[in-house]
Amino acid sequence: MSFVERVLRRNHEELGLAALGFGTAVEVTLLTPRFATSRHVVALVQPEGSREPRIVVKIPRQPGDDEAVRLEADMLRQLTTLPASAGLHVPTVLGVVSAEGRTVMVQSAVVGTPLNARGVRRRFQEALSAGTAFISALPVVRPAEDNGDWYEAAVERPLARLAEHVPMGGDTADLCARTHAVLQPLRSILLPTVFEHGDLAHPNLFLTGPGARLGVIDWERATPNGVPGHDLTFFLQFLGESADRPGKGYTAADVFDRAFVQPGAWGVPVLREHLRARGLEPGIWGQLVIASWARTAATLVDRLVPAGIAGHLSSLPPEKAIGPRRDISLWRHAVERAEAGMLGT
Repeated sequence: MSFVERVLRRNHEELGLAALGFGTAVEVTLLTPRFATSRHVVALVQPEGSREPRIVVKIPRQPGDDEAVRLEADMLRQLTTLPASAGLHVPTVLGVVSAEGRTVMVQSAVVGTPLNARGVRRRFQEALSAGTAFISALPVVRPAEDNGDWYEAAVERPLARLAEHVPMGGDTADLCARTHAVLQPLRSILLPTVFEHGDLAHPNLFLTGPGARLGVIDWERATPNGVPGHDLTFFLQFLGESADRPGKGYTAADVFDRAFVQPGAWGVPVLREHLRARGLEPGIWGQLVIASWARTAATLVDRLVPAGIAGHLSSLPPEKAIGPRRDISLWRHAVERAEAGMLGT
């Protein structure tokens, strides 16, 4: 009997598995993420004879690294208790249990067509509409008038922590200083706090149902203290990279420019309309794009430190470093474009 089967059998009643059609026999498919920053092994579980998984079991890759499991469970529970979240297609946490020295989370499965690069190219407009609808439906947690310290909490502190743990020979501190300089006008603007996923890209996205509704999994990078425009900036970059397929001299920075910099940039009206619908001045879109990539890079601390990678990006094999380096390079590129007066500033 496998570890996952033992966990489910011992906690069958507590997890409410009978109501999901589970007896004692299950089929388990293990997925081992290929990213160096991934902290989980994931098991898809279905009742014996069923065609689709009904639950997902998340197991820390390293014994004792239970923080991410607990964080994701907490984020999902917070999200689903907010009244405005009722229409969102996200997992339900069935339980968090201790088993054989590990903390294990069990959640309902989100079933649909994976929104990968091929899916984006085939159904670009559907993907764009589904994504913007999902992001717009994420709840406002704190109104702008009660959120005067948002910049310190959402930008200053995360970047200071990044510079401490991922210094890159002092380059991180320099990039942080340049970021604060170009974002200076944003400090005085009151923004609401929104619930934020933080990683709206494949393999976390599914198109479900005849109306092409977006289902979203993997909430370990989520926060209830998010910044408007962050998730949309990340999602638009994902769509652009999927549609344009960077490579052979065509880079993620080129995709960024097509979306946000070049004349007729396709992502700008989408982002402006989203901000307008949030009750914000759409002219701040460029600064929010910069803040979004700076904040995405800042999450490297949580993704790299548990694996002992922080401070050693330059020595990582390319296949392991590509994610962290991409986030930092897009952050740097956004700052450079702003300093050149090319990014809505």
